[in-house]
Amino acid sequence: MTDYLVDNSVWARLATGDVGITARLRRIERAPADLFVTCPPQVLEFCHSARTPEEHLQYRGRISLGFPLERAPEESLVLDIQLDIQTALWSSGLVRSAGAVDILIAGYAIVNDATVLTADHDFDHIASVTDLQHEYIAPSA
Repeated sequence: MTDYLVDNSVWARLATGDVGITARLRRIERAPADLFVTCPPQVLEFCHSARTPEEHLQYRGRISLGFPLERAPEESLVLDIQLDIQTALWSSGLVRSAGAVDILIAGYAIVNDATVLTADHDFDHIASVTDLQHEYIAPSA
């Protein structure tokens, strides 16, 4: 069983009709043991993409179809996890290769043993310095 935490880069490409992204999401959807999961920073990032109040409500409804992850990083450790990942990125020369929201999403994925599904390389960088599980889907040409 795999829990997939879907990055906004995937949702954005899905909205453009990307066939590769659509096919991968359909395979996950049909797999009886796989789940789409959410976490607060991922929901905020997804809903932030809305351009109107109506679209925001539509996005909230859509994202609520995923199952919330069971565990949040302990509140006292959230900043430590983010800073540890950020420090590891800096130490390996990847300076600003991933933003704060992606680092926080990675923290949620790590503590829940979830796989981040992404269509950009930010999570590749995070995975290179942590034990983050992720899957990159190349956008269709």
